[in-house]
Amino acid sequence: MAAAAPSAPPEDALIVVEGLKKYFPTHRGMLRRDAGTVKAIDDVSFTIRSGETFGLVGESGSGKSTVARLILRAYEPTGGTIGFRRSDGTWQDMTHLTRAELRPLRREMQMIFQDPYASLNPRMTVAELIAEPLRIHGIADGKQAEERVAELLRQVGLPAEVMARYPHAFSGGQRQRISIARALSLNPSFIAADEAVSALDVSIAAQTINLFQDLQERLSLTYLFITHDLSMVKHISDRIGVMYAGRLVEIAETGSFFARPRHPYTETLLAAIPTPDPRRARSRRHAPIVGEVADPANLPPGCAFAPRCRFATEICRVERPALRALPDGHDVSCHHADDIALEGVAS
Repeated sequence: MAAAAPSAPPEDALIVVEGLKKYFPTHRGMLRRDAGTVKAIDDVSFTIRSGETFGLVGESGSGKSTVARLILRAYEPTGGTIGFRRSDGTWQDMTHLTRAELRPLRREMQMIFQDPYASLNPRMTVAELIAEPLRIHGIADGKQAEERVAELLRQVGLPAEVMARYPHAFSGGQRQRISIARALSLNPSFIAADEAVSALDVSIAAQTINLFQDLQERLSLTYLFITHDLSMVKHISDRIGVMYAGRLVEIAETGSFFARPRHPYTETLLAAIPTPDPRRARSRRHAPIVGEVADPANLPPGCAFAPRCRFATEICRVERPALRALPDGHDVSCHHADDIALEGVAS
């Protein structure tokens, strides 16, 4: 088995990620010559506390989904460590476990994907889909599995009578509830929800968010909630992390995050939230940012956001800022976080 995580985890930590990296080599031509490296995740560190919802936001391509897949070891990390507190209280370094060593951990960590149309096998009934993890892990089969499936369906607000139906017979919201039931089948303590409501209508997405919260309270679940919808992440998250070009640039408690951002990129994300009052004037600071998102295959030497930042100075262009703790509880990766005043959004 792998050794214990290199640093002592906080008592309330369920997951601790330290210096996490994931690089993908790129190739070109028929001979597949080496064309460089895409730094999808580059030195990411954060903690997810037991029982909380940690929201992860950022533009498409910022690395949010890759972080989730690394935590669940769907990808092999290039560097860094991933620590997980098991249900018996022991601390496990998951970073380089083999498939056989990971197998018992799979019961404690599950993932819900963005598209319920693609994540459910159309050739399997609802009963087969939800019971499959039970069968694979040798937990239940036959009548016992059927009873467990019926219980899980009731937990997510679906009648047991739907067990014999196939996924095509359901709406998008119902399919996502089936996906949630399948994720709950093994009684996990941690669930990564990767854009789990982005494919749903607004009203259905709101109902699904409420279901997530209800299940968290009843089953003592911990969530990593990945989204690009800041209104949703505000409703469900206890803390929020912001990713840009494969790096974390800010982490804060939800209320403080929206009221007083400390990184210029966070301010631009908050500025993009539609205002319900069309008569309310936008601040001049909330003008759209210019330039393109940093290319993870060709990152600038300093701060990746510097080419688009109105506060950037020479040090930003040559020296990469470290993620550091500020007195107000924010963790920020910005050279000028102590000196600049940024605007949040009203409650």
